[in-house]
This record gives sequence, C-alpha cells and structure tokens, in this order.
Amino acid sequence: MKIKLFILFSLLALVFVAASPFLFNQSVTITDPHKLDADDNFILYEWVEPRVGGGPEWDYNLKPVQVSDRVWCFFGALEMPTKENAGDMSNSCYIKGDDSWITWDTGPSAIFAKQAYAKMKEIADLPVKTVIVSHEHDDHWLGNSYYKEVHGAKIIGPESVNVNYHKGDQTRMIKTLYQDAIRGTELVPVDESFEETTEFEIHGVNMEYVKVGYAHSEEDWFLYLPDDKVVLVGDVVMNGRITSNRDGIVIGQLNALKAIKARDWNHLVPGHGFVTDKTAADEAVQYFTYIKDRVLEGIDDEVHPDDITKAVTLEEFRNKDLYYLLSPGNVFRAYEELEMYDGDEDEEEDEEEEKEEA
Repeated sequence: MKIKLFILFSLLALVFVAASPFLFNQSVTITDPHKLDADDNFILYEWVEPRVGGGPEWDYNLKPVQVSDRVWCFFGALEMPTKENAGDMSNSCYIKGDDSWITWDTGPSAIFAKQAYAKMKEIADLPVKTVIVSHEHDDHWLGNSYYKEVHGAKIIGPESVNVNYHKGDQTRMIKTLYQDAIRGTELVPVDESFEETTEFEIHGVNMEYVKVGYAHSEEDWFLYLPDDKVVLVGDVVMNGRITSNRDGIVIGQLNALKAIKARDWNHLVPGHGFVTDKTAADEAVQYFTYIKDRVLEGIDDEVHPDDITKAVTLEEFRNKDLYYLLSPGNVFRAYEELEMYDGDEDEEEDEEEEKEEA
C-alpha cells in the first residue's frame, strides 16, 4: 500500500513540475514575446507557424455598391472570420476625390485591398493617396500594406494601432486565413493620428474625422462627409448581426451613437451589416440601450453575475446573426462594467431636455 501511495505521489509531483510553467507563468522566461499577452502571461498554443504556399490568390469576388454620388462600399458577410470567407466580413469604402480615391478601412488582407482597388479602378482610374482607419481591429486595416507598398498612400488612423500592433505580430487574420488570402500582408504603422476630432479637406472632399474614444475598441473614430450627408462609422454601428463587445464598453458605445446621431446624414455605412439608410443605427441604439437598462435592473435586483446572462437574454435580437455566440458575453461584460455605475451628467441633461420637450 505504501509503495502504491509513493508511486501515486511521485506521479503527481511529476505532473505538477510539468505543469508549473503554466501555473506560475509570470515567473517563466519566454524568449518569444509573441507568446505573451498584454499582462505578460504565457499564451498556450497561441503562436501559429508561418505558412508558405503558392498557387493563385484567393478570389474575393468583390462587387462595389454605390452608396452616394461619390461613395462606394464593399459589404462583408455577417460572420466571424474563417478560412472559408477569407476574412471578408467587414465593410470597406472608397470616396472619390478630385485626383484620388480615399479609402475608409481597407479590409482583412493585402490581397483583399488589391482586388477591391481593381474594381474601383474600373469606375475611375485614380490612385489611392489616402487611407483612413476607423479602429484597431485587424479585419478593418490589414489591407493598408497594399496601399502603402503599391500606391505610397498616407495612412490616417488611431494611435492605438501603432501602440498595440507591430511588424511581425500575428493578428487574428494572420492566424486564421489560408496562405492564398493572407500572403503578402504586412503590418504597417499609421502615419498620422489626431488627439481630437478634426476637420479637413482631402482631395477636394470635406471631412470630419470624429473621435468617440473608448467605445467598441480602445480608440474609435468615424468619418463624416457633410457635403455628401454620409457617415462611415466602423464598428460602433453594426446591423443584421450581434456586435462583439469584447474590447468595448456599453457607455462608450452609447456615447458614440449620440455623436453619430448628432450629425446630419442620409446614409450611414456600418462596420458590419447591409442597412445604410436613416434606420442604419437603430439596431445598435436599441441593443446597447437594452443591455444597459436591463443589466442595471439585474444589478439592482441583486442578480448574481453568474446568472446575469439568464436574466438578461435580449430576446428581441435572437434572430440576428451571431446572437448565441456573442450576446451572452456582451451581457456578462456589461455587468462587470456597470456594477459600479451611477449615471453621468450627460444622461441627466438628456432627461431634463426630454422633460422640457414634453
């Protein structure tokens, strides 16, 4: 019996020693920084060996849709990025300037950007001299490398892109896509960032690059074209599918939506989704308002955080794409965010205005 116990404890000790790099990962020396997360914790199985391969490029079969007199967009699928869709699941737009196309979010790969530009060149044979980025998620800007290398374009975007991404990093798209879709894609830095909302004219087009701050991501911006009454909003608005709020905050999202609604526009292009008319932002407003109100109600009712996704189900959105995959996580993170929330001055002012109007 003693021998059996000795063997058992010996085996357990060996298992503990083998597992210790993962149990006490803060003290492990890692030579490959790509295997560490933002808190210097070891990420198991995170690094993907670089893939090589030849053959023809992935055919994205892109078709531009004209949104206004000088804005065309490519609309991605209402899905998560997969090898099967080659990352074509976000919206990318082109604004026709006097002597150049201006690109808003360049898509998930250099090959995507190359094929999108080929379609735009058929409409007007102009180069892309300026690229503008909405936020740091890589399905929206990995096409930048094509425009930097081939067109020498200037890239305007959030400083968070340069802070959080560096040459050689493996982003979600680089890990996910087949070689025939991601090959040739490089991470290139943003050339110019702004600290605050900025108005400018580029290639004959008046624009307002509006900072909404921490909303869907660490730093979100939208682009307003006042002469065209068009707003390009990135992922602070999605329709037809549930948003992923993994990096965002509910209050920030609602503040971003207020800023968008404050502009005079007839067409809005979401980061994901196909609705671009005056109702384009309605789903997002409703979704985040419901999350905020119902989670706060659950907190007031002392619902345990482990049970909040049962109490707040957002049944109105059950028929939207990615509901089962993303909505419970959004609700749980909203609980963590709102647990200490006690309102803000803007809300009080809005309530007072509503009372005065009534």
